[in-house]
Amino acid sequence: MTEVITAADERIVVVDIGASGGLQKKWARQPGNIRPVLFEPNPAEADRLRGSMSHIPGALVVERGLSYRAGEFELTLGRHAGCTSLLKADPDVLAGYSIAPLYDSMGTVTVECDRYDTLHSRGEVPVADVIKLDVEGYEYEILLGFGGLLDQCLGVEAETWLTPVYRNTKLLHEIIAYLRQFGLVLRRFEPMNAFDGDLFLGDAYFTINRARAARLDPVRLRKFAILQETWGLQAY
Repeated sequence: MTEVITAADERIVVVDIGASGGLQKKWARQPGNIRPVLFEPNPAEADRLRGSMSHIPGALVVERGLSYRAGEFELTLGRHAGCTSLLKADPDVLAGYSIAPLYDSMGTVTVECDRYDTLHSRGEVPVADVIKLDVEGYEYEILLGFGGLLDQCLGVEAETWLTPVYRNTKLLHEIIAYLRQFGLVLRRFEPMNAFDGDLFLGDAYFTINRARAARLDPVRLRKFAILQETWGLQAY
C-alpha cells in the first residue's frame, strides 16, 4: 500500500531552540514551505512569538526548556539577554575582553526542561527536519535529548564554541563527533567576531551526508533541496 503524503507532511519542520528573537528571516520568507516549532520558556515572549507566526498554519510555540533529561534547571541571566545560559560563564576565560561585562550574572531563574524525544513520544511535537540551536554553550546537551530522532533529521544549525567561555561546555569538535554517529556532517562554518578579533565561536551548519541523501524518498529529497538552497550550500 502506498503511503499518502499530506500537504502538511511536505512542509519542513524547523525546530528553533533559543527562539526569543523570532523565526529566522531565511525561514520566515518561505511560510508555505515550513512548519515552525519554537521553544521559549518565558510566557510573555512565547505569546509574542505566537502572534508573529499566526499566519503560518500549524506553527507551534512550546513554553519549555530542553535538555538531556527531564527536571528543573538553573538558568543564569546574563547582563545581556543573549548571554543567558544553563551553564555558568567562566570569568577567567572572559578576562580582558570588552564583551566580558555582558556575561555578568544578574540572577537565576528555574526552568522546567524535557528531552525532545520524550515530548515527541507524548505527541506534543513533530519529528524535526531541521534544528536550529542558539543556547549559549548548551547545544550538546539539547542534541542528546533528541536521541534517535536525529536519524530522521536533515540538518542542524548551531552556534558552537571553539573556546569554553561557559564552564563544562562541549566544543565544536565534540559536536562534530556526536552528529557523525547520525550521518550528519559539517558543511559550513561562519566565524563570529565578538571577542576583539579572537576566534571563539561561530555558526556551524550540518546536513546529512551523501550516503543518507542518496536514500531519501521524493518528499524528503525536496525538503533537503530547499534546506541546501536556504543555507547557501552546494547541492550534492
